[in-house]
Amino acid sequence: MEKQRNSNCWYVEKCTDDCHLCNTYLEMKWQMDNSGLPAKLQKPIEMFLTDVNRCDKSSYSRLSKIRKSITDFVDAGNNLFICGRSGNGKTSWAVKLLQTFFHYRASGNYERLQGMFISLGDLLIKLKDFNNPVPKAYRDNIDSVPLIVWDDVCLTGISQYDYTQIYTMINNRMLAGKANIFTSNITDLKTLEEVFGERLVSRIYGASEIIELNGKDMR
Repeated sequence: MEKQRNSNCWYVEKCTDDCHLCNTYLEMKWQMDNSGLPAKLQKPIEMFLTDVNRCDKSSYSRLSKIRKSITDFVDAGNNLFICGRSGNGKTSWAVKLLQTFFHYRASGNYERLQGMFISLGDLLIKLKDFNNPVPKAYRDNIDSVPLIVWDDVCLTGISQYDYTQIYTMINNRMLAGKANIFTSNITDLKTLEEVFGERLVSRIYGASEIIELNGKDMR
């Protein structure tokens, strides 16, 4: 019987096993599917220093170092704020860091989630849909998983309810020593404070290592 190999498997170039029989693939796929990471972002992401992002060489170098020691980064409860213009690789880098963490922690953690990918705007919409409340298990995961990627932290006109929800979730994680990666189109502290206020910015921006990407739109 011919082996079934998934061309989108993260290990396809190094493995000839049947994906349906491979525990490494199955455990990695379970983490990906349950993290909230969209299917289109679950594919392996390769990072190259091309002409369009040459100006980000030092930022790429720092992100590569974080990736190589991602388990130490997460275990230390560190936080990262990746900012820059739209389409220049912020989310791709955040996803790559999350995928790499799954690579090291997926094995033996089937049905024990290690990380989440959350689009902040989408989450706030879900939280205000009182006819379909966010499951308690999902909220519990936000508090407990070792790593969360908070994507697209650039909301405007947030309500007091939104503010309270965001602050509570992020503050609880930081108090518990849980790691976070934020991505945002907002690059300066003043604008961020105008959007979120000083108290929340002190958690998102003030407690994070800041890495700015200045390359052109690569999409």
